[in-house]
Amino acid sequence: MLHLPEDEIHLWFAFPGDFADPGVSARGILSPDEIARMKRLRPAEGRRLFMVTHLLARTALSLYWPRAPGEWRFVANPYGKPLLDPQMGPVPLQFSLSHTAGLAVFALTRGAAIGVDAETVRRSVKAPELSRRFFSPGEAAQLRELPAEGSSRFFYYWTLKESCLKALGRGLSFSLETVAFRLSEDTPCRIEFSGNALQNPEAWRFALIEPAEGCVAAVSVKLGRPKPVKVACRRALPFGKAADLEWKPAGRSEGVEFRL
Repeated sequence: MLHLPEDEIHLWFAFPGDFADPGVSARGILSPDEIARMKRLRPAEGRRLFMVTHLLARTALSLYWPRAPGEWRFVANPYGKPLLDPQMGPVPLQFSLSHTAGLAVFALTRGAAIGVDAETVRRSVKAPELSRRFFSPGEAAQLRELPAEGSSRFFYYWTLKESCLKALGRGLSFSLETVAFRLSEDTPCRIEFSGNALQNPEAWRFALIEPAEGCVAAVSVKLGRPKPVKVACRRALPFGKAADLEWKPAGRSEGVEFRL
C-alpha cells in the first residue's frame, strides 16, 4: 500500500496512449453502470477516455486501500459529485477526477475535501468574451492586461474555478464568478483567492500544474485547519503500475509546496 500523509495531495495522470487496449484492463473492474454509460458515448475516443478515467480512479484507490479495483462502489451527491459508497464502510480518502482530450487526472487526499479539473489549452478560445460572461470583473481585467498569454491564463482561471466548485461539492450550481482568483505574473504564479463564497478561506490550498504540453490542471483542497501541504504527481500505467511524470508547476497558493 502507498502511504498518503494528511499534509499531501497526490495527483495521478493517465494518457490513453499508454493503454494499448484499455478494454483488457477494464475486464471485471468497471461496474455495469460504468460500462453502460461508456457505451452511450460517441465517438470512440470519448469511450476510450471514459474507460481510462474510471480505470484510473479504481486502480489508484486500490494503491492506498486494501480493496480490489473492481470492488469499489460509488454514489453521487445531489449535485452530481462522485463519492465513495458509505455502505462499503469508512474509508478516510477523498477524491476527484477529471479528463480532457488525451488526458485523465485523479486527485486524492486523506480526509480533506478536494476538487480537480483539467483542460486542453485552445488558442482559438474567445478568452475576452468568455471572461466577461463567467469571470469576476477583476479576473476579466487581469486577462485584458495579458494579451500575449491570454489564452493560457484563461485556462488557469477556468480550471481553478472548476476545481474549487468541485471541492465545494456544488458543481455549477454556483456561478463561476462566485469564486474569484488573483494570479501574479511570476512563473510559477502566486494564487490568491479573492471571492466571498468560501468560509474560512485561509484553510484552502490551490495549485496549478502543466502535466503535458498544452494541458493545464488545477487542484483545490479545503483543509480542516490552515497548514502547509505538498503536491506530488505521478503517471499512471495499466494494471496499477506507475512511472515518473514530466510535469511543470504553473502556480500555487500560500502554504503549497511541490514535490518535484
